[in-house]
Amino acid sequence: MNNSFCPCGSPQPYSQCCEPFIKKSMKPQTAEQLMRSRFSAFCLSEHQYLVDTHHPSQREINELRALQESKGTTHWIKLIIHQTQQDSVKSQTARVEFSAFFNEKNQFFELREMSNFIQDRGQWFYLDGNPSIQPADLKLKRNDSCWCKSGKKLKHCHSL
Repeated sequence: MNNSFCPCGSPQPYSQCCEPFIKKSMKPQTAEQLMRSRFSAFCLSEHQYLVDTHHPSQREINELRALQESKGTTHWIKLIIHQTQQDSVKSQTARVEFSAFFNEKNQFFELREMSNFIQDRGQWFYLDGNPSIQPADLKLKRNDSCWCKSGKKLKHCHSL
């Protein structure tokens, strides 16, 4: 996947966008970078990264196992960042409003959330948010790449 576009929606290759954060060779410098890398981690089933970037005060006891169990049922498709609220580069808190689209049991949904982030000892963490999940009417074309990331066109894979 290193030379393909990043799952977060950036036009950059994954290797130059979210991969350095997920592989821990770099730390996100902003809450938005962390949000984008967390979305990519959901897409790529990088569950340990999701746990590691969730603030320790907010982690669930079986968080890693719950994420691993959701792997086969939820397919993350697309991320839209609506707005980022961070007073300055030195600010210790930030908010990111986003929509994340996913498919579950052949139905599309939009998770919309205003997420809170905190910087603790030089590292950004996801703190919490107020998610809202609604059915989504995604307009996919037959010749688009399939949402399941199989590499096939939609018409040859999950034609709806």
